[in-house]
Amino acid sequence: MTLSRFLRSAACLLVLSCAAGAAGAQAMDEDQPRLVLSGYLFASGLSGQASTFENLPPADIDLSFGDVLEDFEGGLMGVAEYRTGPVTLLGDMMFTQVRPGGTLQGPLASDVELRQRSLTLQTTALYRLHATPDMRVDLGAGLRYWHMDNKISTSSDALGYRTRSQDQDWVDPVAAARVQVRLAPGWTATAYADYGFSGVGSDETWQLLGTVDYSWNERMSLRMGYRVLATDYRNGDFLYDVTMRGPVLGLAYRF
Repeated sequence: MTLSRFLRSAACLLVLSCAAGAAGAQAMDEDQPRLVLSGYLFASGLSGQASTFENLPPADIDLSFGDVLEDFEGGLMGVAEYRTGPVTLLGDMMFTQVRPGGTLQGPLASDVELRQRSLTLQTTALYRLHATPDMRVDLGAGLRYWHMDNKISTSSDALGYRTRSQDQDWVDPVAAARVQVRLAPGWTATAYADYGFSGVGSDETWQLLGTVDYSWNERMSLRMGYRVLATDYRNGDFLYDVTMRGPVLGLAYRF
């Protein structure tokens, strides 16, 4: 593995952790308290720049979803949605672990392994401003919390075995909006957007999510759509300026 390829893999680990996002709505039912639990997959490609450790230059990123999966070891993605009256509370969680490795060429050639564990949590509160049998409009705000735990290990005849670790945490406040439209019996279209620019965490972050949701019975539903998530976060030598985009597939169970 060349240094360029290794840096691209390291950057890939950064962005993969940020796949936690906004929950799409399920089918529009009666106004009564409800809890919906969902598992989903965000099959994202990546573009932009990222850097994890000091003394390593930022890596340009242009990766397909297949490239992202090369070093993926496992993860968990899920959403919880609770609605009562005009208020909806959303919780989104994603945990991932990736471990790329290879050999850096040059006079100090060495074997290199990078292990990254990442956790992303988002909470969003929405208030219903408009509701008819065929359309609902919600506005609100939320917080996205990011945690990344990186460990890089190198082994060579010249330098021996060395390890280095780095943690990074930040929180992004966002304003959010969601629109749901009934298309046909059992079919609903959902559009969600949020935007943050306060500089408390990222310099700027935003996302768009559009889905078509199909409920084949009163408890189970399937969500299919497309999502774009962009974030620009900088802290010293740590850089994450990346846009993710790709299809979303989810399965939900309604209590």
